[in-house]
Amino acid sequence: MFYLSALIAIIGAVMYQYFVKQVPATLNPVISVLGVYVAVFILNLILLPLFHSEGGFVKQIRQLNWIQLAIAVSVAFIELGFLLMYRNGWNLSTGNLITGVVVNVVLFGLGIMVLDEKMSLINAIGAVVSIVGVALISYRP
Repeated sequence: MFYLSALIAIIGAVMYQYFVKQVPATLNPVISVLGVYVAVFILNLILLPLFHSEGGFVKQIRQLNWIQLAIAVSVAFIELGFLLMYRNGWNLSTGNLITGVVVNVVLFGLGIMVLDEKMSLINAIGAVVSIVGVALISYRP
């Protein structure tokens, strides 16, 4: 399940970037995101029986808290951000790559400062190489 979960995330991320680039420019971006989440809601209702819920559905519902709202805001920002990026001229080949590297470098720092994660020399070198890579990819002569 370790590698399968990563594969699912990778396939989902590739599909997401490809399909969000295909959203018609005439469609209101908020309506687009709303439509996506209606479909996500229905899909999750279909998938729910496939995932065991310890203590049952009601117990699981009671565990919901402000974190789900925070994630919802985060996801809405991601959805709108990428949709607007592509509508405003970003390329599929560079838009996600540049934002992904920046996000990962920020999360790297957040992990160290807030979550007390450890950084090795090779991790620091990797972060610097990533930043240089973003600079090279986004350079326009």
